[in-house]
Amino acid sequence: MNKFFVIFFLFNLLSSCVTTQKNNDSPGIETKVGISQDEIKNDVIEYKFVQWKCYKSHWLNKYKQLTYSVGYFPEFRKIDQNSKIGMSLLNDTKEKKLAIYSRKGVQHYWDWGGEKYNNYQIIIHPSGNGWFYNFENTKSGEQTSPKHTYDCLSSGTTYIPIKNIKNILNELKDVPNFELKNLKNIVQVHMNKCFKLNFPSIKNLKNHPTVSLQIFVSNDGLINSTSILDRKRYENDAEYKIIADIANKAALNCLYLPIPDNKIKLFKNFIMKFDPKFILEK
Repeated sequence: MNKFFVIFFLFNLLSSCVTTQKNNDSPGIETKVGISQDEIKNDVIEYKFVQWKCYKSHWLNKYKQLTYSVGYFPEFRKIDQNSKIGMSLLNDTKEKKLAIYSRKGVQHYWDWGGEKYNNYQIIIHPSGNGWFYNFENTKSGEQTSPKHTYDCLSSGTTYIPIKNIKNILNELKDVPNFELKNLKNIVQVHMNKCFKLNFPSIKNLKNHPTVSLQIFVSNDGLINSTSILDRKRYENDAEYKIIADIANKAALNCLYLPIPDNKIKLFKNFIMKFDPKFILEK
C-alpha cells in the first residue's frame, strides 16, 4: 500500500506543475514522416498470443476432436519470477479463462480456477502429450491422476482481439502476486501499440526523440485529456513536435486502459514515455 501512496503523491505533484490541455480535433497537418494528423487510427485491435491446441487423445485418429486451446501473452511482463498471463479456452463452450502460465523444465503449465488459481491444471510435454488435472476436491499434498489426456500440436503464434479478452483483464485483480508494476506494463504495452499503429515509418527521423505525456483518465477508464510535459522543446524542436503530436493523438485514440475496473483509480493521472525506437522492434 505504501508504494501506491508514493505513486499517487508523485502523480498529483506533477499534475500541479503542468498545465492540462484538452486536445480538440484540429485540421490535418502533413508531417515529415508522411502521415497526416487526421489519419490517426482508432485503437489497438489485438494482442499477440502463443497458443497450443490440444485434441482428445486417440491412438488412431489424432488431432480430430479439438478440446482445449491454451497459451500466454508474450508482450506482457511476468507476474512473478516464473509466471505469465495466460488463457485457456474450452472448445465446447468457447469460454475463455485467465490461466497462469509457467514453464518448469521442458514442460508447459496452465493453472486456473479457485481463489489461488490452482483448481485446474493442464500440462503439455514437448512430445505433444497433454494432461488435464482437477484438484478442486483434493486435499493438500494428495496425489491425483489426470482426468483427461490430449494430443497437442506444437505452439504457434496467433492474435487475440482485445474485445475478446476483457474478462481476462478483469480477472487480473484476483491473481496472487499481481502488483502495480504488472498493471503499468500492460498499460505501457497497450499504448505503445497504439503509438506504433500510427507510425508508418520513422526513416526520415534523425534523433528519434522520446516524448513524455501526462495522461488523465475518467472514472470509466477512458483517456480524456493529455499534456505534453516539455512545452519549451515542443515549441522549438520540429522533430520533437512531430513525435509529440502523433503520441498525443495516439494516446487519445487508445480509447480505454486494459486493466481491471477496480484498478482504474490507480491510473487517474500518470506519465508515460513514448519512444519512437519502439517502432523498430518486431
